[in-house]
Amino acid sequence: MENDITDLLKKRAYLLLLLFLLIVVCVSFFLLYGMGRRSDQLTLSNARLVHEQSTLQAGNPSIVQEIHIAEGDHVTLGTLLVTVQNVFSDEEIARLQKNVELAQQNVAQIRYGAAATSQNLPVQSERLDAARSRMERMNELYEMGAISAAKRDEVAAAYEQEKSALTLGSRQSAGVPNPAALRAAEEQLEKAEESLAKARDHTGAMGLFAAREGDVSAIFVKQGDRIDSGDSILSLDVAENCWIEAEISAEDVSKIYPGQIVRYELGGQSAEGTVEESAESEKEDVKIVRISVPPDRIAGNEENIVLHFLP
Repeated sequence: MENDITDLLKKRAYLLLLLFLLIVVCVSFFLLYGMGRRSDQLTLSNARLVHEQSTLQAGNPSIVQEIHIAEGDHVTLGTLLVTVQNVFSDEEIARLQKNVELAQQNVAQIRYGAAATSQNLPVQSERLDAARSRMERMNELYEMGAISAAKRDEVAAAYEQEKSALTLGSRQSAGVPNPAALRAAEEQLEKAEESLAKARDHTGAMGLFAAREGDVSAIFVKQGDRIDSGDSILSLDVAENCWIEAEISAEDVSKIYPGQIVRYELGGQSAEGTVEESAESEKEDVKIVRISVPPDRIAGNEENIVLHFLP
């Protein structure tokens, strides 16, 4: 009886030993496999969040009356950014006045310009009478056999040409303008008059509003500044279009590829994106890699983001 119990204990001890060895082998395999995978994983710590830049520019010469936002503010579509007062110099008003006068002359020329053609009608009538007399004389000579039919037909053709010219001149003298040309000239005149009226309204203030959502990254003017058309007023980091950029050495370029999954933390939250593209850098043997950002990211600017490129 004692021998049976001893044999049973030995068998159980052998089984436990085999199970222990199996566990050790499995743990060692997974540790070695995991270390091998981690050795292939690329990690960068110099990444930063980059936004599309939208710049607000002055449409007309104006004076900054009031700035309603500050650098770093988050604005949404339609937020009032700056109030400006349109101002125009005397030279600008004179130029716009000249544009109106030229547009008025253009309309008048198209509408009434054909009247000048009527002054030439008496001369054209005399030429037609002379051509008719020559044609009648040539017909008589042809009947007498003094000239050929070709000579007669040549004079008849000249008469018809003079007749057509007189008919065209009569139509032009009726003063009927080209409808399409007149409509275009009148539209040009209307726009010129609107621009002049706007320039003369020095007291008109207008607000400039955000066309996109984002963060105010810089303000280039202050209250009371006079700005010209096209001058930059402020810049906006567009919220809906941002990405992560990082510098990568030439030796690590082979470890990344488009569509590769990248893990990182943004705004204290774990996130995951993909490699979108890589481009040349101003630095030698360095490339810039761009990583996508999920649409529900935390707003703001961040630098020194750590990227983990999965194999």
